[in-house]
Amino acid sequence: MTDPFVVAVEASRLAQELRGIGREVWALLPRLLQQRPTLRLVLLIRRPADAEVVRRRLAELDAPLDRVTFAPLGHVDRVRATLFWYPWNVSLPAPRRGVVVATIQDVAPLALPDPRRRKWLKNLRWRRRYRFTAKRADMILAISRFTRDEVHRVLGVPLERIRVTLLSADDLRIPPAERDAEALARLGVTKPFVLAVGAGDRRKNLGLLERAMPRVVAQHPEATLVLAGPRRRSGRGRHEPSWQRTLGFVSDEDLMTLYRCARVVAAPSSYEGFGLPVLEAMQLGAPVVAARATSLPEAGGDAAVYVEPDDDVALAREIGRVLADDAVYRTMREASFAQSARFSWDETAQLTLSAFDDAVAAAAAKGEHVA
Repeated sequence: MTDPFVVAVEASRLAQELRGIGREVWALLPRLLQQRPTLRLVLLIRRPADAEVVRRRLAELDAPLDRVTFAPLGHVDRVRATLFWYPWNVSLPAPRRGVVVATIQDVAPLALPDPRRRKWLKNLRWRRRYRFTAKRADMILAISRFTRDEVHRVLGVPLERIRVTLLSADDLRIPPAERDAEALARLGVTKPFVLAVGAGDRRKNLGLLERAMPRVVAQHPEATLVLAGPRRRSGRGRHEPSWQRTLGFVSDEDLMTLYRCARVVAAPSSYEGFGLPVLEAMQLGAPVVAARATSLPEAGGDAAVYVEPDDDVALAREIGRVLADDAVYRTMREASFAQSARFSWDETAQLTLSAFDDAVAAAAAKGEHVA
């Protein structure tokens, strides 16, 4: 009988996080179990109540619950596992012994530290956490080739200790198109609109889009800009131009409707680890105009149209081209579908399991203890 392959997963945020990194982890856990019958998961959580939330969600995803158990994250040293996986960038708290794999989404806190003087301590903490992870992890999983190169450049991790595991969007739960009109009316959104999805962080570069939109509206007065995603408190209550609609956080179902109904999705970010909203938009057939920066060309491929991340004139021109020309819209829409079909969570899971195997084998070759 084959010994079980036990993976302990740092899952302290899983019950609360369905977007961002949480979307990736939720997509992978059932697939890891389905692809390897000998796999067992030990999910490391902080609050006992989270176990039932996570268990219920995994059941909805058809995960085999008989191979999933839970343990307190604070007792990580008591957990017997073949490998410890940390999907949220840093491997803390790490076991004193055992094979550790960390998924690094990006190194933005190091590459783009907060410039405000009062944030020096936060910057220092992030540097220490990332450097500890770079030293402690036997293997790093990077969600794009760009992030792999950044981990190597910024943290000095040898390339042979890094594996690339690209993300996907082929698991989206897409509501019926018949509900679109009701959803848009409820959100106060009218067509045609330009959609931007994500938080209001400095690196999301929304200022570029806000500078471009007056030029767009001058040529297309009916167009509006829709911003979906959490916004910092300082942005609340700020006067908005008549052509802008800030929605804040929206449900997954509403987000899918916005992707599907957008005339164009703009992704002006100057720094991304992968750019999952680009791929999500393409999964729904939305044309994408993106910044030619960091990992975005990996996500968008030849289907997106790119502009420099400081060129608001070019951004306005390319958005206007999609708004004005139905043939351009249809061509980009078909290209988006084709690009999104190149990515799959099944393949990501396969690559992740292969990296787990390599990490365990490398540790065993060095004579390190593997449970």
